[in-house]
Amino acid sequence: MSRSVTAAAAAIAVVVLVTPFLSGTYYQQLLAQAFLYAIVAVSLDFVWGYAGVPDLGHALWFGIGALSVGHTTTVLSDVGLVTEVHGSAGRYLVGVVIGVVTATVLAAIVARLCLSSRRSNDFYIVVVTLALATAAVTVYDQTPGLGGGENGLFGFNLPGVSSLGWYYITAAMLAVTVAVALVVVRSDFGLLMRAVRDNAPRARYLGYNDVNVKIWVFTAGAAVTALAGAAFAMMTGVANDGQFSFTLATSMLVWVAVGGRATIVGPMIGAIVMSLAGAKLNEQFPAQWTIIEGALLIAVVVFIPGGLLGPLVRLAGRLLAHRHPPRGRVIAAAPAEPDRPAPDGPAPDADGGGPVIRIRDLVFGYGSLRVLDGVALDVVAGELLCVVGPNGAGKSTLTNVITDGRLRSRGTVEFLLPGRRLGDRPAPHEIARAGVGRKFQIPSVFASLTVAEALLLADRRGALPSPWRRSATVGVAPSVIDIVRIAGLAGRADTPSADLSHGLRQGLEVAMAVAARPRVIILDEPTAGLTAHERHDIGQVLEHLRDIGIAVVLIEHDLDFVIRVSDRVVVLHGGRVIEDGPPETVRGSDAVRSAYLGTAVR
Repeated sequence: MSRSVTAAAAAIAVVVLVTPFLSGTYYQQLLAQAFLYAIVAVSLDFVWGYAGVPDLGHALWFGIGALSVGHTTTVLSDVGLVTEVHGSAGRYLVGVVIGVVTATVLAAIVARLCLSSRRSNDFYIVVVTLALATAAVTVYDQTPGLGGGENGLFGFNLPGVSSLGWYYITAAMLAVTVAVALVVVRSDFGLLMRAVRDNAPRARYLGYNDVNVKIWVFTAGAAVTALAGAAFAMMTGVANDGQFSFTLATSMLVWVAVGGRATIVGPMIGAIVMSLAGAKLNEQFPAQWTIIEGALLIAVVVFIPGGLLGPLVRLAGRLLAHRHPPRGRVIAAAPAEPDRPAPDGPAPDADGGGPVIRIRDLVFGYGSLRVLDGVALDVVAGELLCVVGPNGAGKSTLTNVITDGRLRSRGTVEFLLPGRRLGDRPAPHEIARAGVGRKFQIPSVFASLTVAEALLLADRRGALPSPWRRSATVGVAPSVIDIVRIAGLAGRADTPSADLSHGLRQGLEVAMAVAARPRVIILDEPTAGLTAHERHDIGQVLEHLRDIGIAVVLIEHDLDFVIRVSDRVVVLHGGRVIEDGPPETVRGSDAVRSAYLGTAVR
């Protein structure tokens, strides 16, 4: 940790320690409440800002934590009024545990149902969380035996803890929450969270189960929020329907949006400042404060997407980085690992010329439109296979169907990869983990990740990164370093992918595909946007991959390039294979000439 960061942390600690002695009991309670809201804002930023999962019902988890403590420590009459309070420490502990566990389990169920379908998107979880938060208020009001109905629960404050005590307890809770959140988002797992947020399909085709990542993060955020809700209930002795409400959920969104998404510190400051300001303004303008919050949220989202505090937080980070530059990640050649292919040698147990993918009678279409019509071909280890054809022939669709088993209409795609047994319709991340790498036709990278960070994730090929460790060295195969050099990425290890030109993104995606050490690599137009010299160099890399036993499938339009580098050429036209053979045979084929000239092929 740099001296500046240490000094800043020490100054904040002094302010936190001294502040309660400069204010009365009322402000101590108000600040303690603000600290708990800040914990909630940090958890929502963790879920929404870093994993990209919008939770419009985040207040639901807060309410569950508060209700669990209130319900386990009070006795209600038949009409839902509190008649007795049990103040034993055991009951409070049980209430906290029940609240956190209930919120965690419910959040996991909600996330699984909303995110598991391949057709699902963020809209599903937005609607479901909003509906659950709205329904929770109705259920709460209509069930007085559970939480006191519209009267709520009251009078169950944790005995023996003063306002000053709660101030320090909540401050400590906030400090731990922020510290843990910062460690996680800056770790290798934090890279994966951002990758899933930026480009979930790309992460999927690198072997990562993006759905599980989102579920884990969403569930963790719910658990932290439920803990904050339980602490809020023990401190105030109040649990009511407002803690479940969409109004509170909206306030949480405002805190994060104003503070700046994906900064952790920004939402914390936003929650503290706005909750303190809101407490005062709500006294004077109770009817208008909600409208003010809503208008502020709209204004920030439309005009200042980075939030009011986000740019300031990032500026402070840049200034600290300028004074004490952080150690960037270094791209270097890695030694072989026992359970993975050697960095620059043949894949283990490679069949040396045998098929690694066998496709038979493959059919795919949209309704009555057949894009692939009975495709049959073998992909052979140690062979550079080029798939060519005119626009609309089905080349990219063939790539999609091979790398996502759920897309097949009819036919079989059999993976004959050593040590891997895949089901009938494997998901993309399962196919990627088995050793099938892919490059998209249009460069598909992670906007917020640097070149080195993208290669780090690709190199792990679906293995979950550490949630607390930050790798300083990215170990990749020598062929990846060749691609980095050829594509002009040398010296750009710390350059964000969003700042790269089209050609550099092409090179990065090829490097990512190769970094996963695949047994089969499918490249959709990897030379598009490159110069003639760069295309020549990429051709050499592809030939090198073939020579070390990797099956290379190249989708290309440039016939001259194809003829020069390929061992075998498959020509698609109208969703069918019209030619399959050596480059010289394909070059002189009348069927291929007719297909490219646009005449009918019979």
